[in-house]
Amino acid sequence: MLALGSACLYGVSAVTSRRGMAHLEPQVAAIVSVGATALTFTLTSPLWMRAEDWFTPGFWVFALNGLIHPMLSVWFWMEAIQRAGPTVASTLTATAPLFATATAIAFLGETLSVQIGAGTLSVVAGIVVLSWGPLGVTRVMKIALVFATAAALVRGLNHTIGSFGLGLMPNPMMAGFVSASVAFAGSFVIYRLRHGHLPARVPLADLPFMALTGAIVCGGITCMYAALAVGDVVVVSPLIATYPLFTMLIALLLGMDVMSRRLVAGVVLVVVGIVAISLARG
Repeated sequence: MLALGSACLYGVSAVTSRRGMAHLEPQVAAIVSVGATALTFTLTSPLWMRAEDWFTPGFWVFALNGLIHPMLSVWFWMEAIQRAGPTVASTLTATAPLFATATAIAFLGETLSVQIGAGTLSVVAGIVVLSWGPLGVTRVMKIALVFATAAALVRGLNHTIGSFGLGLMPNPMMAGFVSASVAFAGSFVIYRLRHGHLPARVPLADLPFMALTGAIVCGGITCMYAALAVGDVVVVSPLIATYPLFTMLIALLLGMDVMSRRLVAGVVLVVVGIVAISLARG
């Protein structure tokens, strides 16, 4: 339930970030979004922060982790959306559970049963069916494919690193706070090195949507780390990867999409995969 809650929140954030990027370049959008995530964690810190967590090895694990997620993962995701559009970008980043499963087995000693493996493939296949449109192949050939693939790789690695770090510091909120804070600072440094100056202007019309995106992502990260604290990566990662399903459901409710055989087929594959994974560890 925590993993699916994270997927739901990530799915909603895809809708708000799409609106917030109307006049923002991807890297600036990433800075604003990650900054809002860090600020949300900071404002809620009196409810969950413990002094002892600052002096654990896990603190440094998540500080280093922040340099890739959400700093690089959000930037790569925004770049992928701008270059390929949300449709193709969602298709390519749906491969994240494959990277997460491989690293969890290699470094954490987790095991992959036939049922969980089949469920993972079913989820990935379902997301591909949901996301892939008739122009998918031609558009992929025209974009920088590396951004979407890199985003999937970073997200997959983050699940494995997060599971390891939570064993040393079992506080999902602190884990998210440390990673987001480091990512926010790092995003400014990368922008400065890349452009030679800091962002000079951010359209005010886009700020509310990107701030809302950051707050929603804060909830998604918290649920993700809470799920990793009690479950295996090979189970949690494919469930989180279902977030495009929630994005599409919201699009249907808002009249932004219509029911089709492709949509039904994708939903069936995702649901079958979720059921298979859940029953395997139920």
